[in-house]
Amino acid sequence: MADEIALLPLKEVKQKVGISTATIYRMMARGEFPKPRKIGTKSLWFQPEIDAFILAVAAGNAWSPNMGQNMGQDLAA
Repeated sequence: MADEIALLPLKEVKQKVGISTATIYRMMARGEFPKPRKIGTKSLWFQPEIDAFILAVAAGNAWSPNMGQNMGQDLAA
């Protein structure tokens, strides 16, 4: 189950993060919020990216698009 990647519509993203549509799009324009992927005609967000955003905010950090890219690399050495 940990290997599953859920795709979330805007309605679910707003419920998870507790911010408005307008704020989400303003933050995306500034690079402060994950951008959705276009799947057909829908815009959907990767749940792991939304979860990373929530964890960053909870820790008092700013989210960045590169968060988690190096995750686990120290263990591989």
